[in-house]
Amino acid sequence: MARVILAFNKKVIKEYPFVKESMAIGRDDRNDIVIDNLAVSSLHARIDKTGDNYIITDLQSTNGTFVNNKQITSHKLQHKDKIIIGKHLLFFAMSKEEQAKVKKEALDKTMILDTSKQKELLAKRADKVVEKEKIGVISFIDGSSEGEIKLGKKLTKIGKAETSEIKLSGLFMPPTAATISRRPNGYAITSAGGRTKVKVNDEVIKESHFLKDFDTIEVGSYKFQFYTIDSGDKK
Repeated sequence: MARVILAFNKKVIKEYPFVKESMAIGRDDRNDIVIDNLAVSSLHARIDKTGDNYIITDLQSTNGTFVNNKQITSHKLQHKDKIIIGKHLLFFAMSKEEQAKVKKEALDKTMILDTSKQKELLAKRADKVVEKEKIGVISFIDGSSEGEIKLGKKLTKIGKAETSEIKLSGLFMPPTAATISRRPNGYAITSAGGRTKVKVNDEVIKESHFLKDFDTIEVGSYKFQFYTIDSGDKK
């Protein structure tokens, strides 16, 4: 099931699972996602589920709707798209099953090329498209002043120790409560054991757990969200 995650000032406000065919966004209380901000129109935008696709449409709002920093009238949403409405940010996240289905459909499509197009592509075969490397980020959403931390190292330690990259305080916080390792196939968090519980999406973890975009992590009383960005982003 897809979901929309509403955030403001880098803090998550609420998650909205896509449980019906349409989801309205605006300042009016009649909307499914209510954003109480004067920059947002009463009926600002709507996301419709059409088959396996999700389409966001701007409802002739005053200040416009933006997806990945581009103003849109109508747009087919992809996993991890960022929607800006007023001063609020909405993340669009698909389930694993939906992501796999979209990927399969893309692979199943057959492109028929005419001779001139084939020649053009063959002439450019030496050009290589390098996929941008992804880097993990954790963003504190517990009201603390920690903000965002990029996970650039192969191993990031979380705990009370002075050597911890993510330093947390608290009476029962151990020197190392958990670690986040950067692996070739993604990021994994591992609990160090002890009295401080480590949770991912409200479930206590005891072994290594691979992280997905928008996973919520709790270490003791601290709470933050994990997501990835392109390594070239200045965020």
